[in-house]
Amino acid sequence: PAMVKAVFDELSKTRPKNHFTVGIVDDVTHTSLDVDPTFIIESDKVVRAMFYGLGADGTVGANKNSIKIIGDDPEFYAQGYFVYDSKKSGSQTVSHLRFGPDPIRSPYLVQSANFIGCHQFNFLDRGDVLKNAAQGAVLLLNTSPYQPEQAWDRLPRPVQEQIIAKKLKVHAINAEQVARDNGMGTR
Repeated sequence: PAMVKAVFDELSKTRPKNHFTVGIVDDVTHTSLDVDPTFIIESDKVVRAMFYGLGADGTVGANKNSIKIIGDDPEFYAQGYFVYDSKKSGSQTVSHLRFGPDPIRSPYLVQSANFIGCHQFNFLDRGDVLKNAAQGAVLLLNTSPYQPEQAWDRLPRPVQEQIIAKKLKVHAINAEQVARDNGMGTR
């Protein structure tokens, strides 16, 4: 939606660019349109969640099951998009889930999540997992191999700053230990 708005904004100018690009930063011909990342059109009634997992760790399968269960409830509508590398195992997966009381017609990935699940602690070192976290969102963090009380001190400083700036509510759990202690296996 923000990219579409950027196109309409450009075309409404007195002298719009004759050729332009949107969605990429064109540092060669400089024809990129500026996109407003704060332009969000989704209803506050829709729960928007993103789950970061590791290929073959069960995250995508669990989220597909969750969407099916939620969508089977006549009171809710549900939608899921799943992004993963063609390498089946070992690469990062991102599940984009939406559910709410009204039909969901959002043919694009979640842009402002009010829930982020990070299933691999080291993802916080590799990329901006919190980039799409909405102000005041919930972050559920698997702290494995660390204990939850050690998590804050182990977070990269930019991640700590983002958590504070966005006023995220952080829930930390060592999921591997919980699974092991309860005989649930490794996934």
